[in-house]
Amino acid sequence: MLIALDIGNNHVTIGGFDGDDIRFVASIATDRKQTGEEYACTLKNVLALHHADSLPVTGAAICSVVPGMAHTMARALRFLTDGPVLVVGTGVKTGLNLKIAEPRSLGTDRVATAVHASHTYPMPCVVVDLGTATTFTALDHTGALVGSAIAPGVQLSLTALNEHTAQLPTVGLDDVPQNVLGRNTAEALCIGAVYGTAAMIEGMTERYAAALGGTPTVVLTGGMAEVVRPYLRIPTIHAPTLALWGLADIWRRNHGREAK
Repeated sequence: MLIALDIGNNHVTIGGFDGDDIRFVASIATDRKQTGEEYACTLKNVLALHHADSLPVTGAAICSVVPGMAHTMARALRFLTDGPVLVVGTGVKTGLNLKIAEPRSLGTDRVATAVHASHTYPMPCVVVDLGTATTFTALDHTGALVGSAIAPGVQLSLTALNEHTAQLPTVGLDDVPQNVLGRNTAEALCIGAVYGTAAMIEGMTERYAAALGGTPTVVLTGGMAEVVRPYLRIPTIHAPTLALWGLADIWRRNHGREAK
């Protein structure tokens, strides 16, 4: 079994691959204070919880947007496997053509999502990752990564408004209004965050279509994708495990065998 870890600012998403099947997906908190040994115990418990602890771990792949966390997780995984533990970064073969000015500045989570999208969906394509930030990753007709955009994420925008204004409250996103006519402040905040993000995605997609010379396939991933997607007026594909599949693709490209 191959273990894939997508380390985000708030959560670590874990995927267990048995050959060409994803056996389980789990999530744990990102905690920079934990040691490799502590995370090894947590990962063992996750495997047991999903009845995957009887399968030998043949390798692991990691992408991270949190400095230092990839090293900690790599140490943790070495307690669980004697196989290769791959951290996506400079020198790792991805097969992705990066046509941007500073390839090293690109987040490795976005590399992973672009890798799997490039050979899974019709090109051109825009991957929209709705996490702590909302990121757009554009792939051209050949599958090359040619550009990107970054905006504050849905929840981050709400948090910033609450922290930097005197009267705007904290609101949840469990009950999104069904139209844009907010009847009170809480509804107005929710509408601005959700419908505003949906409108941004629609507008950016139109602009990417002009830049890429064709209407792109829009692939949504990230924790807020399920919240925003119902309010989009353009066709989209929801791929919540896109980064995990990309990590599996990269691991296999570098180690030349199936993750069984």
